[in-house]
Amino acid sequence: MLPIDHAHLSRLDLNLLVAFDALMRERHVTRAARRVGLGQPAMSHHLARLRELLGDELFTRAPTGIVPTPHALALAEPVRTALECLQGVLTQRPFDPSTQERHFRVSLSDGMESSLMPPFLALVAREAPGVTLSLSPFQEALGPAMLDDGSLDLIVGPPQDQAPHHKTRQFCSAGYLVLFDPQAVEVDTPLSLEDFLAIPHVRVSRRADSSDAVDDALAKLRLRRRVAVHTAHSLSVPHLLLGSRLLGLLPRRSALATARAFGLSHSPPPLELPQDAIAMRWHASRDSDPGHRWFLEAMFRAATQSVELGGFTRLAARTPPPRKRARQKVAMGFTGEPVPPSTAKGATLKRKS
Repeated sequence: MLPIDHAHLSRLDLNLLVAFDALMRERHVTRAARRVGLGQPAMSHHLARLRELLGDELFTRAPTGIVPTPHALALAEPVRTALECLQGVLTQRPFDPSTQERHFRVSLSDGMESSLMPPFLALVAREAPGVTLSLSPFQEALGPAMLDDGSLDLIVGPPQDQAPHHKTRQFCSAGYLVLFDPQAVEVDTPLSLEDFLAIPHVRVSRRADSSDAVDDALAKLRLRRRVAVHTAHSLSVPHLLLGSRLLGLLPRRSALATARAFGLSHSPPPLELPQDAIAMRWHASRDSDPGHRWFLEAMFRAATQSVELGGFTRLAARTPPPRKRARQKVAMGFTGEPVPPSTAKGATLKRKS
């Protein structure tokens, strides 16, 4: 950390930073003055002092108000973070999870919602009965801006490039598991590559015409699988697998929770797939909030204790022992009937020319 230059900072009027943040938010001098509780002439005076102090025009006139310069845009987030941290320090109150009420807003995938939230809610029931949640779908494009404007407290998802004023903490790193209904799919476990390709798949991706990690890994081997069903919702996978001769892949944590809830069997995939890393992301200004700090630690404990307590081991024991059977000589369709060779071309071990 840089040492504090007290002599230099003593010449800075904090009100100027408050005025700057209001101007950035409103993009209009009169509205910014109203937000701060000043008259328009006083706000114009603050803006003149800011221009002199920072050696930049900061805002230029426009038909609808004012437009920030590149220098003002670069200053906007650091100034806002500093003001939020200062406000948090000045208004900080101890947080007692056993007696106080708090509401937190989290963005995460439906798979993480089904696997992470149950142990977290069990922890909340024991330690913080006054804590409530709002859960929303994971949206990488919108999430960072929602952290900035305060409409989200936390994002749970894959690690991404982040702004300097955001913080992350990784708490999960695991691969994938193959799920299937043992009453409808008779295969030996661990699953062989031959069976993996011969049995149709449920693929989870946002777009039906896009590949995923499994398709990319198979392409490196010059192999293809047959996708019988595409869905954008991982929570629908177990419903699609029950009673059908289909395979589905989910991240390990979600797959184990799904297998337990729906009585499905699971197997490691018969090819190398990338690890599925999951991280928490939040705005740095929240670090001064004792309630938010408790919330982050509780989420981390819920995510790690579900592994440490042996839940994954117990789930693995539910997989039935391997069944001995004759190998199928033809690819099978959605209903279990043989399909024409032209249809099954992508689901065989035949390498593409």
